[in-house]
Amino acid sequence: MNQTSKLPKETAEQPLLMGPRPPDVHISFVRKQHQFPESSLDLDALKVVRRLRRFGHETYLVGGCIRDLLLGAVPKDFDVVTSAKPAEIKALFRNCRLIGRRFRLAHLHFKEHKIIEVATFRREPLDSDDLSSRHAAGNLFGTAADDAVRRDFTVNALMYDVEKGEILDWVGGLADIDDGIIRAIGHPERRLPEDPVRIIRAIKFAAKLNLNIDPVLAEEMCQSAPLMAECSKARLLEELFKILRSGFAATCMRQLQSTGAMKYLLPDFQASLEQVSYTSWTLLEKADALVRDGFNASDAFLLAVFLYPALEELIWEANDVAKAVSAALKPIAQPLQFTKKNMATVRNAYISQRRMVKGPRNKRTRRLVERDFIGEALDLLEITERAPTSIIESWRKLLMRQINQRKNVGVRPRSRRRRPPVRKTRTPRTVDNSQ
Repeated sequence: MNQTSKLPKETAEQPLLMGPRPPDVHISFVRKQHQFPESSLDLDALKVVRRLRRFGHETYLVGGCIRDLLLGAVPKDFDVVTSAKPAEIKALFRNCRLIGRRFRLAHLHFKEHKIIEVATFRREPLDSDDLSSRHAAGNLFGTAADDAVRRDFTVNALMYDVEKGEILDWVGGLADIDDGIIRAIGHPERRLPEDPVRIIRAIKFAAKLNLNIDPVLAEEMCQSAPLMAECSKARLLEELFKILRSGFAATCMRQLQSTGAMKYLLPDFQASLEQVSYTSWTLLEKADALVRDGFNASDAFLLAVFLYPALEELIWEANDVAKAVSAALKPIAQPLQFTKKNMATVRNAYISQRRMVKGPRNKRTRRLVERDFIGEALDLLEITERAPTSIIESWRKLLMRQINQRKNVGVRPRSRRRRPPVRKTRTPRTVDNSQ
């Protein structure tokens, strides 16, 4: 018996929906023949898709990876969506870890810390569903069409059939990619209050992929910006770092300011920018250029560049720079909960700028190369252009010398001399001479 015969069939005339049809969503099912070269796809993701299909589960690549491939970008990760329930996924993969309570997901762990996320088709609740348990509404399983209409933007709802080389589209995502538009699935008045973090996501996708935001969506983003104050701080922090790592952070920050979202993301930071009349994101643009060129920037360095405009005056003019920066940094970062390690690195990088700008001219200053924040501090000094190139080069040479010394300290050559074998002492045999 062919196990793939269990897969449900869909037609363009009647998309398969188990849940209710949202009244503000126009569904028009399209299958487009489009064969992506296998070299452009992740091999581990392909193995996951094929294994799930081999055991009779409808499975596709989904979301951002399909969107990026169609737009000529290189996907950062490949997500999989399937009819298999979380427990069934775990039974098929030894490297599976189930996560989440609100949305039960499967994370498949591969080499080099790579994770492929596998989600089960979700649907909207029906009147007959039992929603008495806490997270029941988020774990109602449906079909591919149900899952597509639940996603945030049309360009993120595309699915790719690996075996047939077809793109499946229920909500007009292919047309919006051709038109270069970010559009919500359904009316933004309903979709943004469901999850206000979508405001940040829309800005990020538009900046990164050079797309325009639908005017109706853009207007509602401004109206729904105050709702971001009620979002999970962990999710807001995650999206902020995604923006900082994207290489288009300056463009995104301008959009966050223009929509009014920055005021609810980091209220004191926005107020500080207004007080110093800092309207340019020149420094962040330099960091974006480095990221796009392949510079491996740490989160602490990107955070230091991001917050620098609001603290620049204190860093260079305060009488007690350590006290002034420490007092100002914590409230500016609220209400987001940055890690203590990142905040300590940012603080120390700021405080050390005045000493480093004069070069490693004395023993006390040269000892900065022994501190764990020296890399971020030196990169910040270089990007702000507060010190001449000769000073930067002298710090680089000193830092490389320190790194080489660390490699050699405490390393002893392994002795080639073999230990002599341990011989067991034999108990001498006593001779009885009494006879």
